[in-house]
Amino acid sequence: MKVQDVIYKGNYSIQVSFDDGTMGIVDLSDLVQKGIFEELMDQSIFAKVYTTGYSIAWSEELEIDATAIYAELSGKNPADAFTSIPSHATN
Repeated sequence: MKVQDVIYKGNYSIQVSFDDGTMGIVDLSDLVQKGIFEELMDQSIFAKVYTTGYSIAWSEELEIDATAIYAELSGKNPADAFTSIPSHATN
């Protein structure tokens, strides 16, 4: 499960696309009201969202793991997101 793309949609919402085809819009308005993420209340900063592949970030200091977002969009348990990943090389 790897994030392919993140697009700011407005009002603290982002569209996230994963490499398995899972895609959707997530509202992060609750996130921006907590701790270090309060900096993201400035929507011009929030709009600079990007992906590192396995996280969603706004800077090196402000990032979240994409696992919970994947679970929310796919309807899977976060632990199940990794059960289909092979632990060794396959042919």
